[in-house]
Amino acid sequence: MKTRMPTWLNRGVLGRFAEQLGRRSVFRLTGYRAGVVVAMLLVVVGGSGAKTAMHAAEALPADAAFRSSGVLVTKQQLQQRVALMEFLYGLQRPPDPAGVDKFNRAVAKALVVSDVVDRAAAEHGIVVADKAASDQLDKMIKENSGGDRRAFIQELGARGVSEQNVLDEIKRQQASARLFGKVTEPVKPVTDADAQRYYDQNRAQMVTPEQRGVANIVVPDMAQAQQIAEQANGGSDFGALAAQFSVDGSTKDKGGSLGDVQADQLDPGYAKAAFAAPAGAVFGPVQTQQGWNVGKVGEVHPSTPVSFEQVRDAIKGKLDNDAKLKVWNGFLTQRIKDADVTYAPEYRPADPDASPARAAQGE
Repeated sequence: MKTRMPTWLNRGVLGRFAEQLGRRSVFRLTGYRAGVVVAMLLVVVGGSGAKTAMHAAEALPADAAFRSSGVLVTKQQLQQRVALMEFLYGLQRPPDPAGVDKFNRAVAKALVVSDVVDRAAAEHGIVVADKAASDQLDKMIKENSGGDRRAFIQELGARGVSEQNVLDEIKRQQASARLFGKVTEPVKPVTDADAQRYYDQNRAQMVTPEQRGVANIVVPDMAQAQQIAEQANGGSDFGALAAQFSVDGSTKDKGGSLGDVQADQLDPGYAKAAFAAPAGAVFGPVQTQQGWNVGKVGEVHPSTPVSFEQVRDAIKGKLDNDAKLKVWNGFLTQRIKDADVTYAPEYRPADPDASPARAAQGE
């Protein structure tokens, strides 16, 4: 059995540029920390030290969302960026009014941070060549649309997003990653002794998380899911049922297999059912945003302790990330304060004075 790393070791500073687009699955989208831009959205760079007092002399126009460093961003421009983030990062608007209000305020702050980072990158002389962005876009199309550029562009148009919008965002990502490198360059390398000390202090957590082989069938309604669950429990071949009924195009031809997964990789409700069932059992129906799911548990890989040698490099990576993010958050906090940001009342963040580090920790 392969050694599986603890959950907290699976997250680095730099993430994938984007998850596969339009995928139907029970997998949960995780945060993107690619350098630091909008992809880090409401997590690592969530804080701001922005000034939010609405002085009469500084009153914003009715169509403005915020002003940063003297530059106005309109509500329309903000919504265009949101549409881009929905396409690239799977960002989803909450369905309830309270959630929408919180969403708008959080996105506004995230875009303030993004614009501040853009200006800082320019001041540091960071320029991303057109070809570098174009190459990244070509790779993205190949990975997410099978190389069908026409289909990709049509999908962009349907969402009110242009190819240039995507190229600009790619440049923003790459420039931010370079800026992150420049700002955090003074951070001292993590030693083996540092890693050993962390391992000793957190020995109880030094285990591989339980993983399970899971197969899944997703259908549009509960009645059909119940019928499929009954057939599976009655002895029908689960893979054949997946091929016949599942609307998840990425797994239906593989018997519905999701592979070996950890609980935190799944939708919470689905994970609860999948990790409560014994090996070989069928579970569900379970409703997720993708539809009604019926799952089957395969081989169960229990949690087991790991040695220092197994996780040394991963621990060093984590400690290095933590140290760099501390420096980066301090840099961002000061830059945002200097930007003298004014928000429209309906876009003012709930925690406008929180530092990025405290916002990331949910404080």
